[in-house]
Amino acid sequence: MLGSTGTALSRDHGCGSPTTHAAIDLCGFKAPQSAARRVVRTALAGKADGEYLDDVVLVADELVGNAVEHAGEALAMVIDVYNWGVAVQVRDREAKTAEVPEKPLAAGEDDEHGRGLLLVDALASAWGVQRDSAGKRVTAIFMHRTGDAE
Repeated sequence: MLGSTGTALSRDHGCGSPTTHAAIDLCGFKAPQSAARRVVRTALAGKADGEYLDDVVLVADELVGNAVEHAGEALAMVIDVYNWGVAVQVRDREAKTAEVPEKPLAAGEDDEHGRGLLLVDALASAWGVQRDSAGKRVTAIFMHRTGDAE
């Protein structure tokens, strides 16, 4: 699990400052996942494309969807773009972090749910969950892949 997130991760480990920072308050949105996808695409415009961009968008969508499903709503999403990659954070009001599996199990063939965190685990370079002042924050980190960084 990740011990720090976003800007704190960068500051605490000397990884530099974000080149782009975007945040959105998702409270009350009728389509928070759509708003999250739009913010990610805007933040990464001209900085990432192809499969890398699609992966970050999909993970942001899944994290917001999980917050809505399990905590009632997503409070906010933050995306920080660094020279080394991207950090996406989604906050919700549910403080129970123990219910988020460190290593998600594969859903059964007939299961209608249970694939979101499996996708996050497969697509992100690292991810984790921690409590914060509002409830909890789930963070996904995407390191640039060969050919992705300028």
